This record gives sequence, C-alpha cells and structure tokens, in this order.
Amino acid sequence: MTILRGHFAQMLIVTLPEGADTNSLSADLDAIAGELGLEALFLRELTGMGTLAPEPSHVVTVYGVDHPGIVHQTTKVLAERAIDITDLNARLVEEEGEETLYTLMMEVALPAKQDADELEEALAGVALREQVEIGLRELELGEAL
Repeated sequence: MTILRGHFAQMLIVTLPEGADTNSLSADLDAIAGELGLEALFLRELTGMGTLAPEPSHVVTVYGVDHPGIVHQTTKVLAERAIDITDLNARLVEEEGEETLYTLMMEVALPAKQDADELEEALAGVALREQVEIGLRELELGEAL
C-alpha cells in the first residue's frame, strides 16, 4: 500500500483455493469497487512466480528535492542488476515556503553475484545526476522497514 500523488494504491498477491471461480470473484470485486468509488480494481493471474520470495539483504535510501525521474533513475540501476525490491516506502515532505522534499526507502535483495560496492558506485552516479542523497547499507538480521 502507498499513497502516490494523493492517490491510495494497494496491490495484493493472494492464493485462491483449488477450483475457485475467478469470473465470479472478478464480478464481486467489480461490484465492490463501484460501491466504494474506486478508480480501478484488477484481478490477474500471476504465472512463473516460483514459491519463495527473495530475502531482503540491503536498504537503499534516497533523499532530496522532489522532481520527476528520481524513482526511475534509482530503480533502473537496480533493474539492470536484477536486484529485487522487496519493500518500498516513499514520502513527500512539504513545508510552507520550502521546496518539497522526497524520501524513499527500499528493501532490496541483492543476488549472490552482485557486488555491493559496485552497486553503491552506480547509485552514487544517480545521486550526482539527480542531485539527491542516496545511501546503501546492509540490512541487519531481524530488521524490517
């Protein structure tokens, strides 16, 4: 769940019982969406997901003056390295008379072959181009966002 530009967004991944009627479920969800005034509600089957979610290993933090491209450029670096985002939180901090600040915190799962120092260097390039602060640190055992 998150709020993006004032709009609430939520995504759920669920397991349905064997033989569940997805057409009926979809119709029920559409009816509820109409009752609640939701803008969009989708039901899609996911395939090729595997059974185990990646375990987060690091935290990426981003902080700076809000502008288009921060999320794109940061996540592009992660995607190029096949790094999964396992959790993400973002906030806009607005104070009267001040520039709007953007904060982003992501738990990520680095593949075994990924060098954290190389990732940190790539993120430093994004920080320089986007004029934001970006940090990368190892996630401590038991810690969560």
